[in-house]
Amino acid sequence: MEAIKSIKDAELKGEEAIKNAQIQSKNIIKDGELNGNEEYKNIIQEANEQRKKIINSSIEEGEKEAEGIKQAGEKEVQEIISISKEKIQEAVNLVVERIVNINGNS
Repeated sequence: MEAIKSIKDAELKGEEAIKNAQIQSKNIIKDGELNGNEEYKNIIQEANEQRKKIINSSIEEGEKEAEGIKQAGEKEVQEIISISKEKIQEAVNLVVERIVNINGNS
């Protein structure tokens, strides 16, 4: 009788151990999923922050480059305007000189 009772106690303890192991297993899986989801969110957040930094850096570089091009273009425009003013003045002087010569020869 005592041996049967010991066997039943052992079986009950074994079943309880199995149930506890299953519960622990489910909890471990659940914790793993939660940790995995949290880690996934963190990775996505870091990637988005890096993406924003890269975009902002590229925009800044582009604006600096564009500013240099703009300044060079403005300088060229001023040079062209300056040359045009000189040419216009030369043309005016030439026309005035011809008018004076024509009227002077008449």
